[in-house]
Amino acid sequence: MSSDKGEASSSIDVYQSVLWAQVRSAKDEFAIEIDGETGILRPRRHHGAEKSIILGDIMTMAMRCFGAHSPPHVSQLPGFDEQKWHIGFGDEVMQIKVESRSYWGFGLLATSFLNKITITGPSKRRCRFVLDLASALGRPPWEGKRRSKWFKATGKDAEEHRADWYQLMNQCRNEFKSQIEVQEQRLKKARKKINQLKKDEYPDFDLRKAAASLQKAERDIDVSKKALHDDNAAAVDRAMARIDTSFIEADPETKIRSDVFDEVDEKEIMHAIAAEDVDMNERISQAPTFENEGTVQVVGDLPVEVNVDAQDLLEDDIPMVDLTESE
Repeated sequence: MSSDKGEASSSIDVYQSVLWAQVRSAKDEFAIEIDGETGILRPRRHHGAEKSIILGDIMTMAMRCFGAHSPPHVSQLPGFDEQKWHIGFGDEVMQIKVESRSYWGFGLLATSFLNKITITGPSKRRCRFVLDLASALGRPPWEGKRRSKWFKATGKDAEEHRADWYQLMNQCRNEFKSQIEVQEQRLKKARKKINQLKKDEYPDFDLRKAAASLQKAERDIDVSKKALHDDNAAAVDRAMARIDTSFIEADPETKIRSDVFDEVDEKEIMHAIAAEDVDMNERISQAPTFENEGTVQVVGDLPVEVNVDAQDLLEDDIPMVDLTESE
């Protein structure tokens, strides 16, 4: 899905977004652990799972794209139709609620179902989730299987559905574009800084390694652009992390700052010793000494055995166990 298709048609709601998605496939890999009139979504073979449930590709991919989350809560249990349900999941920051119901064909096929997705949370987090979801599905989820029935069931036409998804996706794309532009500016400044270095300014700095690091940063900037074109947000994040590492390696002041911190730590330790006015020779002379006569001495409140040879520890009879027979 290209990042240059479509523009946001309206401003994004402050805290909630509602999207409609067409189900294309479904599997019965899950079950429900019943808790009164509701339940917890569990794997099909989970101990304690009682009722079967069918999830579509939208719900399955939504849980994967969200990342770590609490166990999904089934607020409306499926009846005779195992693909008709309400499920909610999320974390402390963002919550997802998905409603599954049929809108044509009496629910006999997986494509007979639509999902209403309600996303509650910060706009930046919502935008990233929607971009990841649409990219992972690999198709426009807002396009219904039966157009006339789809528009009637959702109350929106094709352009409105498309705009609802794209306004969230485009905001995330634009944020990534801004980050890439910032990295490009950093690259220009870093190269200019290295070219203007004086020979004796940083004697331990390796210019060749710095130049190679900046070349890596330039390649990763190109990688991030291509990943963004494919709506691969995870690949953009990885490229950004590598770019930051390359800039650190190419910074001539990095080693200087590290040496300064090490020097400060050593000075602070010596200063602390001097502040306590500690005479190390006096401390050593006051250290307790022990005679080797006898086998047990008391140091503080603890008995300490002395004058013991290592061979003595092996003199006690230790029963041997032959493990080969058990194997």
